[in-house]
Amino acid sequence: MLLIKTFLKEVPGKGMGLFTDEDLQAGQVWWQWDPELDLIIRSKQYIELEEIKRVFVKKYGVKSEIGDYWLYTDNARFCNHADDPNSIGFEEQSGVDTKIKVLKAIKRGEELTLDYRKFVFDFPDGVLNFEVA
Repeated sequence: MLLIKTFLKEVPGKGMGLFTDEDLQAGQVWWQWDPELDLIIRSKQYIELEEIKRVFVKKYGVKSEIGDYWLYTDNARFCNHADDPNSIGFEEQSGVDTKIKVLKAIKRGEELTLDYRKFVFDFPDGVLNFEVA
């Protein structure tokens, strides 16, 4: 669940991006897993989903090391990849980060970014392979 004020904005070449609507300090936690709002889609459940739902889960979920998808229900799913991100996930559970914090101070209006290669198991060589509906 997002712990800060944010907004979405189009990012050329990337689609929607997640931006902070307040200044953030290094080390500040801006997102944490909320079991009441966020979902874990077990690998067996994923296989049984209709194709359109599988496409959504694969695009917006984070695949764990055991094949389950962790699906964030808030706009954190629009946080884009960067080779030099301003945020990092930590406190892993099944290979998925349960909190995200700021690496360096971020000014209001800046995009929040993560290095997908650190936690997305579907991100080989820095390229996401999304299914297309």
